[in-house]
Amino acid sequence: MAPAAKTQPQKKQQSLTSFFTPKTVNGLAASFEKQSQSSDAAGVKSRKRPPDQDSDEADDADDAQDKPQRTAKKPRLSSDDVEAQSPSPAAAPSTRAQRYLYDAAGSAPDADPNCARDDDDVTKWTNDELHRRFVKKLGHPDALSWRGRSSLQHAPAGEDDVDADEEEADDQPPAPVKPGKKNAKPAKLTPMEIQFLDIKRKHLDTILIVEVGYKFRFFGEDARTAAKELSIVCIPGKMRYDEHPSEAHLDRFASASIPVHRLSVHARRLVAAGHKVGVVRQIETAALKKAGDNRNAPFVRKLTNLYTKGTYIDENGELDQQADSASSAGYLLAITETESKGSGTDERVDVGILAVQPATGDIVYDAFEDGFMRSEVETRLLHISPCEFLIVGDLTKATNKLIQHLSGSSTNVFGDRSRVERVPRSSTAGAEASSHVAQFYADRLKDASADTLLDKVLHLPEPVTICLSAMINHLKEYGLEHIFNLTKYFQNFGTRSHVLVNGTTLESLEVYRNSTDHSEKGSLFWALNKTLTRFGQRLLRKWVGRPLLDRDRLEARMAAVQELVDKQSTGPVDELEKLLSSIKADLERSLIRIYYGKCTRPELLSVLQTLQQIATYYSTVGSSSRSPFSAGPLASAVSALPSILDSVVAYLEPINAQAARKDDKYGFFRSDHQTEDMQDHQLGIVHVEHELDSHRSVAAAQMGKTKVDYVTVAGIEYLIEVPNGDVKKVPASWSKISGTKKLSRFHTPDVVRLVAERDQHREALAAACDRAFKDLLDRIAADYQPLRDAVSALATLDCLLSLSKVAAQPGYSRPNFLPPCSEPTISISQGRHPMAEQLLDGGYIPFSTTLAHPSPLANLITGPNMGGKSSFVRALALIVLLAQIGSFVPADSLSLTLCDAIHTRSGAQDNLLAGESTFMVELSETARILRAATPRSLVILDELGRGTSTHDGAAIAHAVLHHVVTETRCLTLFITHYQNLARVVDGLDGVKNVHMRFKAEAGDADGHEDITFLYEVADGVAHRSYGLNVARLARIPKHVIDLAASKSTELELDVRRRRLQGACRMLNRVVSDDGSDHLQELVASIEQL
Repeated sequence: MAPAAKTQPQKKQQSLTSFFTPKTVNGLAASFEKQSQSSDAAGVKSRKRPPDQDSDEADDADDAQDKPQRTAKKPRLSSDDVEAQSPSPAAAPSTRAQRYLYDAAGSAPDADPNCARDDDDVTKWTNDELHRRFVKKLGHPDALSWRGRSSLQHAPAGEDDVDADEEEADDQPPAPVKPGKKNAKPAKLTPMEIQFLDIKRKHLDTILIVEVGYKFRFFGEDARTAAKELSIVCIPGKMRYDEHPSEAHLDRFASASIPVHRLSVHARRLVAAGHKVGVVRQIETAALKKAGDNRNAPFVRKLTNLYTKGTYIDENGELDQQADSASSAGYLLAITETESKGSGTDERVDVGILAVQPATGDIVYDAFEDGFMRSEVETRLLHISPCEFLIVGDLTKATNKLIQHLSGSSTNVFGDRSRVERVPRSSTAGAEASSHVAQFYADRLKDASADTLLDKVLHLPEPVTICLSAMINHLKEYGLEHIFNLTKYFQNFGTRSHVLVNGTTLESLEVYRNSTDHSEKGSLFWALNKTLTRFGQRLLRKWVGRPLLDRDRLEARMAAVQELVDKQSTGPVDELEKLLSSIKADLERSLIRIYYGKCTRPELLSVLQTLQQIATYYSTVGSSSRSPFSAGPLASAVSALPSILDSVVAYLEPINAQAARKDDKYGFFRSDHQTEDMQDHQLGIVHVEHELDSHRSVAAAQMGKTKVDYVTVAGIEYLIEVPNGDVKKVPASWSKISGTKKLSRFHTPDVVRLVAERDQHREALAAACDRAFKDLLDRIAADYQPLRDAVSALATLDCLLSLSKVAAQPGYSRPNFLPPCSEPTISISQGRHPMAEQLLDGGYIPFSTTLAHPSPLANLITGPNMGGKSSFVRALALIVLLAQIGSFVPADSLSLTLCDAIHTRSGAQDNLLAGESTFMVELSETARILRAATPRSLVILDELGRGTSTHDGAAIAHAVLHHVVTETRCLTLFITHYQNLARVVDGLDGVKNVHMRFKAEAGDADGHEDITFLYEVADGVAHRSYGLNVARLARIPKHVIDLAASKSTELELDVRRRRLQGACRMLNRVVSDDGSDHLQELVASIEQL
């Protein structure tokens, strides 16, 4: 070992370098030379073998030593394996290093340590290795079969061949550039990456999902975003798309991948997270590409789909919603705004909105003027609950902050984060929008019957037209612009056929969501929702938010509910409930997907069969007079169903139901309804398969056998198995595909040609089947409106059935609507809170009250904290709301005139985004109510004036109460803790003092009173609020409560002393003067004592 120790450092370094240098497959020749020069290196045979070598190939390798050697051509290696074969200038490695050398020749399956490999063995091993790699990379058996045929024809392997595509490019990266090298040039892009960048630079705001072979992949920054949102692996690499020098040392893009069959799942998750998602697909198939002129070029890829939260309409359905989340309406709302006049608190703006629900085809619009509080904008946003905003032009600061507040948090009143997108608006937007909209409809509505619909669109207000034009351009990008052809479903939000329920009222009365966690449970909609279908659920949500003002429509709806209650458990009602329960599909959404051409075959079959079932059941109902129900809404809805039966049967006739359930495109149409192209390609496939069968005799003759059979292995069809002992008889033109230790499998040239021809027929047949299915969808889309009317009739029946289930609950009664000429009146006997009684285990203590002209117009409500004041006024408002929805109410009786609006001012918090204090918010809401209220309105004011000093607050509360009673003269419920206010209004005509009853009993030795809340409404004033009782319930420290009690006693004694002194002075005036003018004041002072 002494000589080894004296080896020069240079030679030692060369040995280590040689040891750590990776060897290539083409290094086999060098390995043979080393075997002849170094017996140590040749004598150590590696026991390694490629870990994913399949057993068949291993058997072939073991058997190769016993086979006769045959002359073969030079091996055709992949670009991965081609390197210069010049000898290394390094000296031979040391003996110690040679022990650890990886001998590529020795590790090959056919390696023989005792003799050199001949060219045939090298060729065999190389071909087997290449085959193993392609098996690993390619995704389906047809691709493997094609690869075998391709090698037979000696066609050059393109970078994007068949399904390998980017997978081959990944294995052949450009030579990496060292990070530290100056003036480093960016790595050369593959053709697929160039395709991707061309599309990406046109859609920088979009996450692109690219089809690459058998996977969908993300690249660059998109991969990092997808990995975060989808919890998948991101392979590091370039993140930027501009070839920045900082990433020149990276040879490929960062990437992440998902399986093909999970595309819809992951796309929905990305869209639900607020991203804009695009799908880039290969628009040509492998067999047709091979038969075309671009066989060696990359697959042609195009952006085929774009999705956002408001536009996700795909064949796999809408975004996943929670089971109780009907309030997630999926509207895309466009809004524009123009400053009209004023500034500060006098600011007035003109606003236009247009909301589209692509999943159902509903379109809502409005144009209005709004004040600096933006209460009108807020009301519409809370009603519509958009999941995506399209802002046209610049908005004022106040409107921007309102949208930011409503959409910027996942805990907002919408229950989810909303997406916001902005588009510019020119100074001549009005004229440009009118011209654009007119041209859009002129190209689409050709028939004469469309003139009235076109007139409706062209006479929209200018702000709405601007929004409509922007929305048309926006939806063109997603292929959904033809939703505006359905002008029948344009609805004006501001139509005064409904009760005005503003945004503040929706929140304070918890109409759609509770105020605790913003979930649906505990809301009015939750209490009423007994629907059986999704489309019925959506219609009921509209009914709840937009109560009726038309007494005749209300009476008709009430009559329908009453009839369903009276006929409960009878045949017609039971059958109706059974039919609605059997509807599993969301017919409304499925119809719009048919209209868009995005419906799947199983979904289409389900929709048509469901409509056929329902129309067939009511087929004997030719008119409303023959309906099993007598109430108008029920009879008209049932009679609308049979009208679609003939068209639905005609659409079902060409469909093979069994194949449609399996989503079998080839068997979807019955044989007598198939197109000529479909039949031609089916015959072509049969002819090719017949030729393949006949070819067996030819192959047998070439092998000198009487018969050969085809086998299918690993998905590769039409293989001919030959025992290894008979391989000599195989013609040279045959292509070996695979083998085992005992036999080999081949494709003949004719088999290769015929299988390729069959694949071309199959793919052409698939395209023909898709075209025929699209034509069927187009024919059904032409009948969209009558089908949609039938589904709307079903939704109406579902809603009425739901209201009848509510009405059948104990303690519910039908309200009595007084004639329109009657004075405003609300009279409730034994009323209850509709949600609280369902949530409370002990039930709800009922109340009775009356508001009427001329007295009492208003109730001034006092009582202890937590005594039930707010619950009482909300229950009254909810009962009125229920009555004008058309529902029975939780009361023994209710008589009322119709209210045109319900205004509430309840609770308060500051608005930091608008720079408004709590008291400012409180008074701004009050000012809006005073401007909007009419004698037919119901107004609820809860503790007005509490955000400032006692004297100022009491003065403001008194002035507001005086105004609504004497000027507006509307029905009012006014909650206060100001005792002096309760005394002052005793002389105000139309106001009545009521309080929430309680019992105060002597408590512990400290003198604290025990308060028992009775939750009953009684006449009179509650003289104390008992705030210290709430402090004890809140577990304020005892010494703090004791100090507060002593201070409260001192203040009460001081106030009482001052009142006594004032009463004495008043008495002196009465005695000394005439006294008639001061007598009433003296009585009031004595009562306050």
